[in-house]
Amino acid sequence: MAKTESPPEWMTIEEVAEYLKLSRSKLYAMAQGGEIPCSKVAGQWRFFRPEVDEWMLKQRPSTGPDRGGHAR
Repeated sequence: MAKTESPPEWMTIEEVAEYLKLSRSKLYAMAQGGEIPCSKVAGQWRFFRPEVDEWMLKQRPSTGPDRGGHAR
C-alpha cells in the first residue's frame, strides 16, 4: 500500500498559500496583520499546520437555530 503524503507540520508561505488556495500576497498581509497563526523565523514566515487547521475551522460561520443548525 502506498503511503499518502500529507503536508508537513511546519509550512512555508508558499505551501500554506497552496494549502488554503490563497494568493501569497493575501497570506503575507494576513500574517503581518496577525490574522492567521504563524511565526517569523530568520525573516521568513512559518505556519504550524495543526494551528492553521484549527484556525480554519474557527472561520466557519456559526450555525444557530435561526441558521438551520441544532441548538445544544
